[in-house]
Amino acid sequence: MASLDDHGRAQGALLGLAIGDALGAPLEFSDPADAMLVVQSGLDMTGGGIWEPGEWTDDTAMALTLAESIGKRGLLDLDDLARRYAAWAASGPKDIGITTRVALSRVTSADDARANARLLHEQTSRTAGNGTVMRAAPITFAARSGSAADAAARADATLTHYDPAAGDASASLCIALRALMEDDDPLAWAMRAASDARTQEALSEVGDENAIGARAGGPEFGVAWTALAVGLHALTEFEDFEAGIAFAISLGGDTDTNGAVAGALLGARSGPAGIPERWLARLKDRERIEDAAAGLLRFE
Repeated sequence: MASLDDHGRAQGALLGLAIGDALGAPLEFSDPADAMLVVQSGLDMTGGGIWEPGEWTDDTAMALTLAESIGKRGLLDLDDLARRYAAWAASGPKDIGITTRVALSRVTSADDARANARLLHEQTSRTAGNGTVMRAAPITFAARSGSAADAAARADATLTHYDPAAGDASASLCIALRALMEDDDPLAWAMRAASDARTQEALSEVGDENAIGARAGGPEFGVAWTALAVGLHALTEFEDFEAGIAFAISLGGDTDTNGAVAGALLGARSGPAGIPERWLARLKDRERIEDAAAGLLRFE
């Protein structure tokens, strides 16, 4: 296979993110055994519950909001981004995480969002959810360097999640994607980027299917480092997009976010051509996703 250019990787990553999200959405919070049965019977864009076939969740909605802010304002206008996130949150989305909803309430600036995020952390000490890593992928393709991607991912995360582990997972994802752009080892790059012990521990388990499954189906199923580890395991242990996505969703738990993170990584590796057409054909708002991906390269 010929090496993909940055445009192909950006398109693959955003389409892959949305595909994994849409496939995982109907199975969110499933028991691992139930999710495995669905995957074994054939994973398709059938929808289910509140989700129409091909419809994606807050994971893709926030990733597109981030990508569209970058496309208009460059990397990274945090006030513009905070206002866009807040407008989306106020629009009545079908799905929005509690941490994100609280952080974006009545926000008109990045400072407002960060203040809300800090207050929630002081009240709960639980703000390391996967709501940042699920959306961070677009940053990679607009950044001029790995250090710029790392810094932007951490800055974006502070708008909703005060715990630095959330930003650490986002940055590690972006650096893994950067490694794919350089045809290098994404897991090794992610491990070097990770500075939080929780992220480092989760990444050390990539390659151990039982350990990753225990994280995804256990008490840490919705945290940032678990989604990152699931995605990197899917990337490093499976050769094609479909097999990697099937693995991520088969673990149950937070299936839409696990699918989204895995899809971003797998799609960046394969490009759009590696994503099954039967899934792409039913994906909602495909043109918007492709336009957002193209906009990320505008400031190169």
